[in-house]
Amino acid sequence: MGPHRARPLVLVPLRCHTVGTGAVVDGWGECAALADTTYDAEDAAGAWSTLERVLVPGLIAMAGPLGDRMPSPRTVARLATLAPGRPLAFAALEAAVADAHLRATGASLAGLLGVGGREVTPGAVVGTAGSPEALVAAVAARAAEGYARVKVKIVPGTEFAAVSALVGWAATATGNVPRLQVDANGAYGPDDVGRLAELDRFGLLCIEQPFARDDLASHRALAARTSTPVCLDESLDGPAAVRRAVATGACSVVCVKPARLGGIGRALDVLTWCTAAGVPWWIGGMFESGLGRRANTALAALPGLSLPGDLAPPGVYLAADLVEPEWTRLDPANGHLVVAVSDVPGLSPAPDPGALEDHGVRRAEFPVGT
Repeated sequence: MGPHRARPLVLVPLRCHTVGTGAVVDGWGECAALADTTYDAEDAAGAWSTLERVLVPGLIAMAGPLGDRMPSPRTVARLATLAPGRPLAFAALEAAVADAHLRATGASLAGLLGVGGREVTPGAVVGTAGSPEALVAAVAARAAEGYARVKVKIVPGTEFAAVSALVGWAATATGNVPRLQVDANGAYGPDDVGRLAELDRFGLLCIEQPFARDDLASHRALAARTSTPVCLDESLDGPAAVRRAVATGACSVVCVKPARLGGIGRALDVLTWCTAAGVPWWIGGMFESGLGRRANTALAALPGLSLPGDLAPPGVYLAADLVEPEWTRLDPANGHLVVAVSDVPGLSPAPDPGALEDHGVRRAEFPVGT
């Protein structure tokens, strides 16, 4: 864990022509890889390389036998095998293909999923603070903004004091009092099971990813000792990993991050499975721009045992965005912030050309059919 002062974005634009009319359609996909490998094996530079050298050429080769027609998103899923262990890069390519197909027909992701016109209740994330008092102040600020759930980061040695202070504040606070959960990003080891079990008394919504991504045994041990649900995030890099973690008792709540799972198609597979199995889920965030966040918001509106996800508007953490701000409001019934699901054609509004010009630093083109 640690602060990120800059957010590089790798975008995949696909310029296509519709069959018949020849009208130009642009599809856009955003890669969720960060500037470094703090949370994933892929960083922005590595994702760029994977797209440039493997995935985009693979898409062009796949389109060739189709008369240079764009393959369907489900067909494109086969390209993931060309870059094993690189789900973030593939998810960006898949998103661009899906966006192009939707725009070509004037359809939206929300309409395709049947969630057009809906709103979702987002959660906020608060990082580690210098003191319990500073943490309480930060959470209180998010509560005043209407967030129904606030997730706070914890590290060994300060977690009990931090959570105790938050629960004490919540017991006397007025107005909107969000539900609380904690996220360790794998900061604890097997010897810390007992320490984390002490948090059970606080009635947290869940404890997210306390141990290393490959340490399912420690997650199972904690789940056996606490009534607080254990949620996994970094450990879940595909549908099979989700089913295995739930089946073995390593988690009872699933954080669904489409990019980490390998794209929207795999995320839908996981959401369908979780809903059928009665497993609570929520949509996680990876500090996307508004381009990537719109698709996540649409997924969060699907029916199921969903919890408020990491869907705070990008303006909370980005100094500048690529698309216009999402439409939000406070629900007068409970004071909660709600975000409208985008119903524009495609996955999201297209990036603002001026923003791309202002912030773009590198570009690669792959002409087809020339």
